[in-house]
Parts: sequence; C-alpha cells; structure tokens
Amino acid sequence: MSTSQPGRPNTAIASQPARNVAPRRLIVTASVVIFAIRDWSLWILLRDGPWGPPMRLVLGTESVTDAVERTIEALLMWPANAPLIQMKAGWQEQQVYVWGSTEQGSAVTLIHSVLLRANRDELRPNLHAHAVPSLRVGWAPVGEIESNQRALDAEVRPVLRTALHTLRSLVQRDPEIVLRYLADMGISQGMDWWGQEGKAFANKETRPMGILKEPSVGDGILTLAEATMLYKAFFPVDEQIDLSNLRRRFLATNRLEPLDEERPVRGRELDWRRISRAYRYHASRE
Repeated sequence: MSTSQPGRPNTAIASQPARNVAPRRLIVTASVVIFAIRDWSLWILLRDGPWGPPMRLVLGTESVTDAVERTIEALLMWPANAPLIQMKAGWQEQQVYVWGSTEQGSAVTLIHSVLLRANRDELRPNLHAHAVPSLRVGWAPVGEIESNQRALDAEVRPVLRTALHTLRSLVQRDPEIVLRYLADMGISQGMDWWGQEGKAFANKETRPMGILKEPSVGDGILTLAEATMLYKAFFPVDEQIDLSNLRRRFLATNRLEPLDEERPVRGRELDWRRISRAYRYHASRE
C-alpha cells in the first residue's frame, strides 16, 4: 500500500526558533526564601535591588536540596543547623540570566521557605560586594513588602507570596513551632536590649567574623506571653487572632511543663506584664 499523498505542493517547512522546537536543556533554579525573627517581627532576606530572594542554578551534579543548602552556607555566618524549618513552597516559571555565561531563557524555579532559629540571622561579611550578584543580600521587614514600600520586580512578588503563605500556614497548623523557637532563644534576648537597641540592631552592618561567637542555645524555658507575641509576629498587624484559644493550643501540645517560678517576659511591647509564669518546653523524642 502506498503511503504517498499526491497533490500536496512541495513547499519548504518554515524555520522555527530553537526554543519552540526543543530546548537545549532544562534550566532549574532554587529560590531560597529565608525568614528570620528580628526585633520580634518577621524579616526576609532579599537581593539588592528589586530582584527578590537569593537564587541558585541547580547544577547537573547536585540535587535541589544540595542547591538550597549551599545557598544557605554561602550566606549565613553559622549555617550548620541554622534552619528551624525548611519546606518546599511550590514552583514558578521565570526568565533567568545565568551569571558568568550568555545563557538565558525560561527556567523552572523551585521555591523553598526557610525559617531560621533564634540568633542565626548573622550574615557573612561583605556580601554587598560579593562577586556573584545573586548573593548580594540584606534583611528587609516583611511588613515593607506587604505594604508595597519596597519596589520589587513583577515576577518576584508571586514567589514571595507563595513562600510567605507556606510559612504562615504551617505556623497556623502547628503553633508548637513558636514554642520550639522560644525554647532555643537565649535567656537575655528580647528584654530591655530589644527595646533600647532594637532599631540599631535592625539596621546594623554585618560585623567582622573575628569578633563574633556562635550564639548559645536557650535553656528551654519560656512564657505564654512570649509565645503569644512571637506567634503574632508571623502575621500582618491587622490579623484577627483569638489569643485565649491560642494559649489553649500551646498548652494542648503537651510539651510544656509548668514550673514553680516566674520569669521576665522577653519582648518589646510595653503593655505586656514583665513577669509571667514559666514553662519548660520538652521537645519530641522522634
């Protein structure tokens, strides 16, 4: 049986751009959205300019998890065990330019949300002058992003919204995250030092490595007043939160042992009692 189809004109096939036929290779990047609690409010690590969070090209010799970890190592002073939580937040297609080459085009950006432990937000020195532009970063209040006080590229905002929604949803579902954070916080952090020097802390330059010491972990003791304030820090100031129900949820975790003592409340809000019932947090043995 003949498969020819007579009558069709012998015309040339129009050429098409290579990107419409078959891409040379798939470009995959890891967008690492790092959050930290600074001065009892939520902050985010952003690149200089309107370019959003730090991003890394996922090499053929590494996994996405490897790319996330190497990004954290390149940015933080104490990257080992710095994340309190780390989770996949979604993906987005973006236009990217690969630093150090002429390669550019559409890429699949895999978004990861990271919340740092207490006192682990110190950055490596001189990142503002780093040879790799995507590692020139600094801390910015999340409130500035949500109130549009900071100009961002149109492609960046969906990434930040996705990462922020993922973080907030997890904290809503699992308020024990707040208890874990506080149990790891140093005993003196967040008292008068926060109120008197908070502004200077928020705007300080990264200090030289030689004078820095890795922060010690906390003693596991916290108050419910602190837990309530920290929980509120993850959400917009106009968010309606049932504080009585929130305290019941903290106690319902069965991780808090009431102690026969009171402690000063770490925080910066003047309307909170400065002394409150102390609890010891017991982490899961899993």
